[in-house]
Amino acid sequence: MRRSRSHRARFIGLSLGVVLVVLMGAGPMATPRQAELTEEEYGPMMTEIRFIVGDAELHVDARYWPDLGEDLDKLFPMFRQIEAFWTARGNDGALAFTQEALVILKEIGDAGIAMEQGPARASIRTLRTTCASCHEAHREETADGYRIKPGS
Repeated sequence: MRRSRSHRARFIGLSLGVVLVVLMGAGPMATPRQAELTEEEYGPMMTEIRFIVGDAELHVDARYWPDLGEDLDKLFPMFRQIEAFWTARGNDGALAFTQEALVILKEIGDAGIAMEQGPARASIRTLRTTCASCHEAHREETADGYRIKPGS
């Protein structure tokens, strides 16, 4: 018996929803604590985030909702590490940008669950703007690339 496209789409949406609910609802007791991010690891993580956000954008454009869920499964813990990094440094400005990014990731996930391409695209644009604002405020270019601004 062949299943309808509508049935498969609902299943995919439901599957993505379950993944995100588990991810969002999982507290510190549910997952092992990741090692604290060092300043040396920060730049490579930013690069990896840039690549994953690019993948997420492609997955939204192609309406590959389960793949978007996998992207978010990677991004949430990475941003949690960044949140811990800025908390440890006592930088409230960078922490606020990071927390805003986490809210936007949830919006992307909600749009993915609903399989709404327009809102998902808009949220990815908002995420990029938030990231760019943080980068402008807290990083500087050097001969070797970028680094966190002194005092940040």
